[in-house]
Amino acid sequence: MKKIFVSALAFDDGKSGISNYIENTIYNLAQDNKVSVALLEKDMDNFKRKHKNIHFILFPNILKSSILNLIFHMFFLPFYVNKDYDFMFLPAANRRLMAFYPIFTIATFHDLSQFNVSNKYDFFRMFYIKHIIPIFLKPIKKIIAVSNNTKLDMEKHFNIDSQRIIVNYNGVDKELFHSPKGDFEKIKEKLSLNKKYFLYVSRLEHPGKNHLNLIKAYEALPLEIKDEYDLVLVGNQKENSHVIIDHIQNSKDKESIKILGFLENEELPSIFYNAKLFIFPSYYEGFGIPLIEAMAMKVPTLCASNSSLLEIGKDVSAFFDEYSPLSIKNCIEEVLSDESKQEEMVAKGLVEVKKYDWSYHANKIIELYKTR
Repeated sequence: MKKIFVSALAFDDGKSGISNYIENTIYNLAQDNKVSVALLEKDMDNFKRKHKNIHFILFPNILKSSILNLIFHMFFLPFYVNKDYDFMFLPAANRRLMAFYPIFTIATFHDLSQFNVSNKYDFFRMFYIKHIIPIFLKPIKKIIAVSNNTKLDMEKHFNIDSQRIIVNYNGVDKELFHSPKGDFEKIKEKLSLNKKYFLYVSRLEHPGKNHLNLIKAYEALPLEIKDEYDLVLVGNQKENSHVIIDHIQNSKDKESIKILGFLENEELPSIFYNAKLFIFPSYYEGFGIPLIEAMAMKVPTLCASNSSLLEIGKDVSAFFDEYSPLSIKNCIEEVLSDESKQEEMVAKGLVEVKKYDWSYHANKIIELYKTR
């Protein structure tokens, strides 16, 4: 049994793909190890997957400020890591690193979409990503990339030796995403889901997550399809979400485009399961956990032709040109009109999703420590 120090100071209130990663990885590490987790006080309720082997080291909520959080994490948190721990794990290295590492450290890097999506972040955040992160990654000997695509991006943009980067795929919570949870009729009533629907699960962020081209594709669908199917968007509102909301408010189809906001994990399986199609138009993804969650819930998946989506969706998903609403529209119509194709996609997805397991991911982290 190892003693592991983990920083979860970039937990995003439990409302992002990274928080999904942090929670599931820590929970699975804790099955056979003692895990001490640095966490903000406000996130104790947000961290759902607790375990007897998880001990929380709580820090004041003043650190919810991104700048204060980053400075504290960089220069002060290392002093909380003593030699009693076997190793330290940083699950969000693309956001939070340290000025020095008091013990052996393994870090996970999720994506470098900032280099591939114009105007994703402001000048100062891009400066941090381009010039600060590479400096403080140098002392870390074992860096996990969640896809081959992310590994290649790190080699290209940070000039990191490929031997230091180990691909370790994300997982899917098989306890949760295997059958619908709860009473879907009550969920439908709560969320005002009155029709069948197409689904996109992602934070509402513009332009990176490409909601606008998906909405434009939906608007261009034949009236008989829109009469039968709504477009449902699930996710926390983030950078420039007002652009998406304003477009919907001015759309002739605004009554059929539903923004549900952030949903608890327990509600998501039913939301996935009852979707007719899952559509993932993002301009760039380091992995894209909702894609495998949709596969696990037996939903045909339609994807943008880029980044890790090509890697994870290969041989399962139908692909479109994410820059073209017409291409998205045509892909929706093609899959929707072919029930046998949908059945084939579901069957292939159930086979593919077996490759993605959080317990395997956690075990590989332990093996990286043992073979250091």
